[in-house]
Amino acid sequence: MKGISKLSLAIAMAGYGITAMAAVEDAGHVNIGPVELTPMATLAIGHDDNIFRQGGEDELANKSSTVINVDASAAFKAQQGMSTYEARLAAKNTSFTSESDANFTDYGVTGLVHQEFNSRNRLDVDFDFGRYHDTGSAIDGADNKEAPEFTRTKGGLKYGFGSTEAMMRADLFSNYNKQKYQETAGTKEGSDRKTVEYGTTVFYRFMPKTDALVEIKQRELDYTNEQGAGYDITSYLVGLNWEATAKTSGYAKVGRRYRDTSASDVERQDYTGWEVGVSYLPVDHSLFQLSTSRDYGLESENPQTADFTQGTTSSVNWEHQWTAKISTNANYSYTDEEVQNRFGVSQKDRTINQFALSVDWNVMRYATVSLSYENTDRDESGVDEDGYKRNVYMLSGTIAL
Repeated sequence: MKGISKLSLAIAMAGYGITAMAAVEDAGHVNIGPVELTPMATLAIGHDDNIFRQGGEDELANKSSTVINVDASAAFKAQQGMSTYEARLAAKNTSFTSESDANFTDYGVTGLVHQEFNSRNRLDVDFDFGRYHDTGSAIDGADNKEAPEFTRTKGGLKYGFGSTEAMMRADLFSNYNKQKYQETAGTKEGSDRKTVEYGTTVFYRFMPKTDALVEIKQRELDYTNEQGAGYDITSYLVGLNWEATAKTSGYAKVGRRYRDTSASDVERQDYTGWEVGVSYLPVDHSLFQLSTSRDYGLESENPQTADFTQGTTSSVNWEHQWTAKISTNANYSYTDEEVQNRFGVSQKDRTINQFALSVDWNVMRYATVSLSYENTDRDESGVDEDGYKRNVYMLSGTIAL
């Protein structure tokens, strides 16, 4: 595989979040006609020193526990020419030995489709349907420590017209993400939320492997059970998309974002936003990725308040293969955002520093052992401050059955 192909593959895997399959050196599979079936299982045990992600004087602050995760999945993959079809059924149980009321099980099905109709027409589709939980949260504080449960309905598609080597081409895209909480979710009732996005990007190739781009997109952010608690975000961006060398590729977009709402007495707001992502492959066994974005968003930390955010998130990731059997992955992210209520009034400022490091050892062809550490430091100032610190250590083993 040539360097540029490896880089493109790494970017694609990072973008879609393929983790379990990548953790095994050479995952075994069973052929069912044209379909490859890969069953996998992961057992992890570790320690979380703040399982409810609370600080200050809260009753649940700094509650620690041994954590046990059991993850079972079955991946299906088929390929026809340049087109690929993938689906994954997965279930994951999370148990806390010191806080059994907080135990939960997530399950769902995810998938990816890449359809190459011809050199000028292609379609990418992804989806996620399942029953999940707000990890680290509680339905009603110390009175009910169960994690709030919701049903996720998520999907996206991108249709590309024009050859990727042509002077002009365009992408049409749309995304849908809805989280519906269970009626028994106590204080989380009314937290149902939905995001709908659609738009187009037009590319103009003015240099080999380098495109200028113009992007227009609309995104609707909505808490479906809260009257007047929603925003329409319209973005007008210009920038570049490049695969300059076998070592570097990326994109950079900057422009204005406009926020409109149906709530009374709230004027239209706008500010400069951006989306940047760069990948650098100095050698074929080491990959650096940098990303940053400035945008509006839903307040996922406390969705029942129907607040929204405006801020910047940046991250850097380094993956390195030290030997044929041992690799590491280090990640750091920084978020600086302002939380606003439905009327656009500032409630508080928040900064979040997150660091994660993992070491993977391919013990044998179908098995990997991993040791990971994650640190979170969140600081808030303003109304209902909710800062905390958290450390998580995990030892896990993954096997392709």
